[in-house]
Parts: sequence; structure tokens; C-alpha cells
Amino acid sequence: MMKGLQIFSAAILATTSAIVPSAYAIDASLNVGVEGRHFFEDAAYSQQTSNQLSTFIKPEFVWDDADNSQRVSFVPYYRYDAADDERSHGDIRELMWMHWQGPWEIRAGIGKVFWGVTESLHLVDVINQTDSVDAADGDEKLGQPMVHGIWLSDSGTFEAFVLPGFRERTFAGEEGRLRAPYVVNDDAIYQANAEQRHTDLALRWSRSIELMEYPLDLSVSLFRGTSRDPAYLPDIELIGATPVVTALTPYYAIQNQAAATVQYSLEGWLLKTELLRREYNDPTLEDYSAAVSGFEYTLVGPFDSSMDLGLLLEYQYDERDASLTTSQNDIFAGMRFAFNDAASSEVLAGVTQDLDNAGSWSFFLEASTRLRSNMTIDVNAFLLGADTQDDLLYTLRRDDFVEVALNFYY
Repeated sequence: MMKGLQIFSAAILATTSAIVPSAYAIDASLNVGVEGRHFFEDAAYSQQTSNQLSTFIKPEFVWDDADNSQRVSFVPYYRYDAADDERSHGDIRELMWMHWQGPWEIRAGIGKVFWGVTESLHLVDVINQTDSVDAADGDEKLGQPMVHGIWLSDSGTFEAFVLPGFRERTFAGEEGRLRAPYVVNDDAIYQANAEQRHTDLALRWSRSIELMEYPLDLSVSLFRGTSRDPAYLPDIELIGATPVVTALTPYYAIQNQAAATVQYSLEGWLLKTELLRREYNDPTLEDYSAAVSGFEYTLVGPFDSSMDLGLLLEYQYDERDASLTTSQNDIFAGMRFAFNDAASSEVLAGVTQDLDNAGSWSFFLEASTRLRSNMTIDVNAFLLGADTQDDLLYTLRRDDFVEVALNFYY
């Protein structure tokens, strides 16, 4: 797929060289980071390490031609991990040409699109593939080849996507943590005959209106294409006369997805809901509905302080059982601290509890502050409990960790 991305990128760059004047100024920035993870418990699997050190580089280049209503952006990315070869990887996060005219906008290239409103779970976010080795929370995404059309009207914003090419999910290697007992191999299986070259399609409508003089944001989306969430097939070998699972092979089926989001801002309250219906063309896979709904309430200046305190509560529902999802009947509670200081210090922490199994839970903490004008420090932590083998979290039962990252901006 990287070879395909390189060819696609070369075509976009060749096009932009004709669009963008050679003497035109380029805005450039650079983000470089060093990150260390320490796992509190001994690894569950013998090849794994207790410490991971990695570094990444993410430059960004922007050509802005306001006179001709167009822009070109380029964001390459590379991470090197000293412990896990599979976590060392490069990607083109963005290589996008944008042109706008009146109510229309067209974008073509490689890009990232986020859909969703809730904090604990992003059910409806389907355009980009998860870069699961890059961040434990699943929020980092791989760049997606796309043609993206946008039309602004009094009836709302209408968007259409043509997605010519699929990105496989990244997985940790033998030495990596946060993985299943078996390594996921690189030989993926596809339901579509075109495999990675299958063209996916998506449509989205969104609109912001006033309800009782407060903003209500709505969206409805449709997606048809290769599922970003693979199923896993066991690779079985005979050891003597005994069949033994040696690895897992990802299987990407064709899915149809309908989704909606609702967000309502009411004074200090922010009410949020995401709804999902997903159906597969493969009868061996289970169709299902899912939802996440809750609120965030912000206290401004509590205890005579200058900070803002956000209180979060969300409920997660999924028709599937605990062997297929971690959010079948769960409650999430969290707190967001914005200290409103010169260093832009923030802390977000929360816990998700399975309502069917008291021993199944997870906790995360994300904290950041600026040490210098071009330097920040991030501290993340991830803890979990899982006491039954049919719980998806059970495979990560020894992967509690703390992560410290220094980020430099130029």
C-alpha cells in the first residue's frame, strides 16, 4: 500500500507544481517528539519488553493561494520505535489540494476526516483507518486517499466522498505491547475482489440550528465499503498431530453503515449522542446496532479558581457480546481540567466500567503543559482490569503503562 501511496503522492505533487507558482511562499512547520513508555507489570508474552522508547517527526507544508481560492497541504510522518519494528513506520497523513468557489469546495489527495461528538467512544468515525501502534487510544489515523466534495446550503452542509484505496490497520509486532497473544500477520484477506483497490463511497449531511436559542448540531452519514474494523482468522499449523494457532490474519469485509450524531449546547451543558447501524455483506459476521450518549457539564472558575472543570458522563451500548466489543453495556465517567494558565495546562481523566462485569474496567489519563514557547510535555496513563478470558480487555491485562512525551515545535 505504501508503494501505491507513493505513486498517488507523486501524481498530486506533479499536479500541484503546475497549480502553485514556483515563487510562491511556503508556510512550513515542524513537530518532533521523543516518547517513552513504561509498563508496570511483566509482559504476558515472552518476546515483549517492559519499556519502549520512540521518536517521531511530522513536518507540515502549506501553499496558500487565496487569490485563486486554493490551497495545498503536505504532512508526512515517521515514527521510529527502538523495541518494536512494527511500530516503526511512515505515513502520509495529508497531501491535499483544496479549491473553493462560492458554496462549493473540492478536496483531492490524501487526507484525514473526523466524524463524532462523544468523548469515550467514536462510533461513527469511519473514513480513516486507525493507526493502532501509534497511540493507545486509537485516535491517531492513517491518511486516506480521497476525493471530497462539499456543498454549503441553507439546508445544511452536504458532503460526498470517493475513497479509491484502502489502508490496512497497523498492529504491534512480537516485541510490542498492547496486543493479542498471537501476532497479526501482514497477509490480509478481503471480501472485495479488488482487495485494497476497492473504491468506497460515503455521504454526510450536517446542520446547525437553534433550539430555544441554543445551538443544536445534527449529522447523518452513510458509508459503503471495506470495513475499517477487521475480523481475525486463526492461522493453524499441525505440530505433530495437534493443530496449533500460530498467528492471526485480518479479514476485511464489505459493510454498509448508517450513522447519526446529535450535540446540543445548553448554557454549561453539552449533550452528545452517536448512533450506529452496521450491516455486513458476509453472513458469517454479525450485523449490529450501537450507541453512545451522555453529557459534559462545565463549571467555570470553581472554588474561586481561574480554571474550568468539565464533568463527563456517557453510556455505551452495543448489541454484540463482550468477546466482540468492550462497550456492550458500559458507563464512562470523567473530568476535564483546563487551568487557563500561561502554559495552557490541561488534564483529562476518565474510567469506563462494564455494568455486566464488575471486574472489567479501564482508566486513562491525558495531561499536557507547555514548558517553553516551543516545547510541551505530555503524560498519559492507561490502566485496566479484566478477570474473565472472554473479555476483550483480558489480552491486555498486564499492559498498564505510563507514557511521557516531549514535543518540540518549530
